[in-house]
Amino acid sequence: MKAYEIMNHLEKYFPLNLQMDFDCCGLQIGSREKEVKKVYIALNADNETLQACIENNCQMLITHHPFLLEKIKNLDTSLHQGKFIERAIKHGIVVYSLHTCLDRGQNGISMNDWLIQKLGVHDVACYDHYEVGKKATLNQAMEGQDFIEYVKDKFHLQHLKYSKNTNKMIHTIAICGGSAADDLEILTGQVDCYITGDTKYRHAKYAIDHDCLLIDPGHHLEVIIEEKLPELLEDLSIQIQIHESLDYFKYE
Repeated sequence: MKAYEIMNHLEKYFPLNLQMDFDCCGLQIGSREKEVKKVYIALNADNETLQACIENNCQMLITHHPFLLEKIKNLDTSLHQGKFIERAIKHGIVVYSLHTCLDRGQNGISMNDWLIQKLGVHDVACYDHYEVGKKATLNQAMEGQDFIEYVKDKFHLQHLKYSKNTNKMIHTIAICGGSAADDLEILTGQVDCYITGDTKYRHAKYAIDHDCLLIDPGHHLEVIIEEKLPELLEDLSIQIQIHESLDYFKYE
């Protein structure tokens, strides 16, 4: 199967016109005409996943986070960006990334649909005009501290951080994988709890002041792509290898 056939298949779910202005989705490196027998799926396009892709005899690396998000000023192969591109080309690896196209996927197939459905909800809807973040009602309301443990269990987390206002019932929630803490202002008065990554001290204060429990499970929550994306490729005549991505952070 040609690389462009796999791209076309993915773009039925995540068309490139969904990407946000700052983003760089789609083909990152390589030829659309490359013959692909085996794809490697990972959260990140980095040295670790490229090496694993090569070692597992894959011809295509499909990721959520794009390699080309930062502007390339030169192709110095002694530096990270140039070295990555050189190795990918040398080994004939096609690198393709979904990022905000997947974040903004439609018809219940998107990053945040996948995340919020893990928590047992109904009445799922977008909460922002970008159609990225999702809000919903829990099938079963629970105390704040119990909900924190529930989130840890559902996403297999040992650690997360949260605002101290846990003494409240959680009926409605919102979630945005990655980094969207400033959406707290949009959600004021809409939900009892907001889940997102990369939060700061000021976000916790805002959440407490506006009676919204804030839970930060980390940016790595988006690793759900390694579970869900292969399901969309099952009908293609290719082999699929799935990376087991670890969080860039370690916690003591």
